[in-house]
Amino acid sequence: MDVAIPTLRYFTVLAAELHFGRAAERLSISSPSLSQQISGLERSIGGQLFERTSRSVTLTALGAAFLPHATKVVEAHDELCEWVERRRVATGPTLRIGVVAAGAAPLTAAIMSAVGSIPDLGLEMRRVGFFDVVGELLNDRADVVLAAAPLPHDPATVEASPLWTEPRVLVVPAGHPLADRSSIEIAETAGETFVAASGADPQALAWWVVDPRPDGSHPRIGARADDIEGILDLVEAGMGVNIAAASAATHFPRSTLAFVPVRDIEPATVLLCTRAQRSPIAETFVRIAQTEARRAWAAGGMLADR
Repeated sequence: MDVAIPTLRYFTVLAAELHFGRAAERLSISSPSLSQQISGLERSIGGQLFERTSRSVTLTALGAAFLPHATKVVEAHDELCEWVERRRVATGPTLRIGVVAAGAAPLTAAIMSAVGSIPDLGLEMRRVGFFDVVGELLNDRADVVLAAAPLPHDPATVEASPLWTEPRVLVVPAGHPLADRSSIEIAETAGETFVAASGADPQALAWWVVDPRPDGSHPRIGARADDIEGILDLVEAGMGVNIAAASAATHFPRSTLAFVPVRDIEPATVLLCTRAQRSPIAETFVRIAQTEARRAWAAGGMLADR
């Protein structure tokens, strides 16, 4: 016998009311429909559940015996539905955050802490390749991405808002002649070979290696790697030098490398990237990130121009 839960519920409500009209009203169905459902249940069971007269409705002996079993099934079903709903609410939506290299630098921890305090919000955070930002967003693998400018993109599909700026540093092996300097000027890197990101957009690569230089010269590009760790490996191996955001020294510390501030070039800008049509949780993240950026700026940080 296969009896639907709604049919069992109809039976238990009618058993409680012992009146087709009142039971139908409670169930938000018509009296004839309720009568048909009960008749169908009786056929399935193979016996009469109610005595019906023009004056009254009463349970038969079979109906009285069947009632506790039906009630148990209906209550168990309701408990299961409540559990599923509680789990759905407790799990809530998930915010998927992509981070390129050092992400939002010193802001990352503060942003994650603030977002993590939102009740019932799940978080997924993972590294994103230098040139995967737009694809991650448009293919719905991330809701927001913290990336470095410049970022080639179509404003009609991806929004990239400046969030934070920080100085840039020259990354060199620990034994390099410039390693012990407190800071340098970009002209002092003349003659150096620069390691770079594989497949870099020409505009982005030119900005990061400062090409052309103020004197019109062009830096020499050597070995390439797919990610920041690979680039640092190449520098460590003596394959060249690299220009990175200052926070790389904190996020990717290596005793074999030195991170020397370059005082006469533009600072690096962290971008807050989302799809042009943001989801509600992406909007929430944007508000929190901007609030944390303003708070950090008030404490002496470098808020990006908007």
